[in-house]
Amino acid sequence: MKLTHWLVAGLFASTSLYAHDASAQNVEMRYSTLYSKLKQNIKEGHDDVKLALFLLNQQDGSVCQIHKGSMRKDEHYEELVIPANNELTVPIDSNLRQANPDVTYVIDDGITCDVSMQVIAKQDYGTSIQQADVAKLVPQMNQILSDLGGMFSGWFMPDVEGVVVHFGSGDSKVIELSTLAEGETITFHRPAVKVTPWIPRH
Repeated sequence: MKLTHWLVAGLFASTSLYAHDASAQNVEMRYSTLYSKLKQNIKEGHDDVKLALFLLNQQDGSVCQIHKGSMRKDEHYEELVIPANNELTVPIDSNLRQANPDVTYVIDDGITCDVSMQVIAKQDYGTSIQQADVAKLVPQMNQILSDLGGMFSGWFMPDVEGVVVHFGSGDSKVIELSTLAEGETITFHRPAVKVTPWIPRH
């Protein structure tokens, strides 16, 4: 299994022209497909990290902007709140899992986006992160990745040993837990947009 910071989720998205705007297209999937991944977020043991789903542009790997999201099942329709980071969010609910509505996200036309999943820290760390933060995140990131990998994941999945801090410019900084002194604070020149696991390549 090839490990990168982005883990391909294996979700299939189909596109169709968005009827209200010729410059937009729909990405459509079933609720059950999203639920099967996002249900990890309601498990105990990783309160400070979560599994997040995004649409990534095939051409450059950037996160695709979502203009609108909705769920529909027969006459029932509900609009979804799209966060600023363009994460694919849906309510995690077993009743919805049974109903299995169609989920639609509206993105720009003329691009191809793949659904990918990523383990990220829930907290916004702004321009600094402390050793205690990294020490708290690393075991939780290992836990959620282990849950995703199943009972044999420990045989082939190396441990998370630090975090990657990502910035809006596309730059990132690796912070190894083993190199931090107790109580140390790392300061950044610009705000972090997300914090993800660092898995060394041996």
